[in-house]
Amino acid sequence: MRHAKWKRIRRPALFSALLLFPFALLGDTIAHEPITTKVRFNKEMVRILERNCLGCHRPGGIAPMSLAKYDEARPWAKAIKEEMLEKRMPPWHAVKGYGEFRNAPLLTQREIDLIVNWVEGGAPKGDDKDLPSGPLYSDDWSAGAPDLVLKPESARKVASDADERVAFTLPVRLKEDRWLEAIDLKPGNGSVVHCATFYREEKGKTASGAALGTWVPGQRSVALPKGTAQLLPAGSRVVVKVHYRGAGEQTSDLSEVGLYFAKSPPRKQAREIAITNPDAVIPSGAKLHRIAAAFTLQEDAEAVAIRPHAHPLVVSLQATAHRPDGTEEVMIWTRGYRYDWQQTYYFKRPVALPKGTRVEVVAYFDNSEDNPNNADGPPRQVRWADLTADPICALLLTSSRASN
Repeated sequence: MRHAKWKRIRRPALFSALLLFPFALLGDTIAHEPITTKVRFNKEMVRILERNCLGCHRPGGIAPMSLAKYDEARPWAKAIKEEMLEKRMPPWHAVKGYGEFRNAPLLTQREIDLIVNWVEGGAPKGDDKDLPSGPLYSDDWSAGAPDLVLKPESARKVASDADERVAFTLPVRLKEDRWLEAIDLKPGNGSVVHCATFYREEKGKTASGAALGTWVPGQRSVALPKGTAQLLPAGSRVVVKVHYRGAGEQTSDLSEVGLYFAKSPPRKQAREIAITNPDAVIPSGAKLHRIAAAFTLQEDAEAVAIRPHAHPLVVSLQATAHRPDGTEEVMIWTRGYRYDWQQTYYFKRPVALPKGTRVEVVAYFDNSEDNPNNADGPPRQVRWADLTADPICALLLTSSRASN
């Protein structure tokens, strides 16, 4: 096993506190308000939080406060309502109506109404007998026991003020090719593991361009559609790039990677297509700078997932499929994108991309002094190639010729 520290990309000093968890700015209490609602924390609210929030907002989680108990959640009641209505929580950057995704952590209208009713009605606790009988959260594998577990040889020390990306290369030691349906991460220390990206590395090749998936706190592992898998060749290694964020005291982490293999050869093979523009430049002081990149498919395919990837200065990103028959489809539009919260969006239904389809990605960047993500000094010209080898956007495609 080897690990390498990723070079930090310029970022604002307050990025971790101000953007990751806005709850920390809105902790006003609801004191001495009359109770005018039948909604109770111990009955309805705790179950909503269990489904949508406790993956992060729990003891030992990455969030700065737990919402698992009434006494913990009540001081944040108004903040919970505001973050939910402003759609900042749960974190999800895809704009509704532009692509349908099966891993969207979106609240139902009934859940929204219950939250508003509870907060505006005085945020009552309720009876302890109404609490769920089982545990509210688990630190175990979200998709059950993996077929194979990988982990580094030793724990990684994490400084109190850490903000770093560390790549761990993990030998898989497969003697034959295997087909991968899903991949997951089990944090050793959930208070400092912020997100992760998985790659495949073959015979000395770099990990870039062979992504296997992503992980963010609170989201369950997502398997590829039935009959679809990614190839993991014999002798290959898995690289996991972990983003660590300090928890205020020095600690350590020994996270594990879980692999889930297909039981039989798939009908379709999934592979990632990188869409990028290595010549892109973001001028100093530009308020709304447009960068475009495109890729034309040379065979019939379907998109099963999409992974936007952009610099912290990005304002919005949109990927559109322009098909040979003249039809167009916006596959995803993200606003409020956060570089430190990278995730993969899995389509509810695969998006048809016939041979000759041109997939265009358009991103807008704010490189002005007004952008809080530009707080490391005066704005300067930014070249994409100087920042990262990663694409602006990546598509996970399936080909009908899996055996090839």
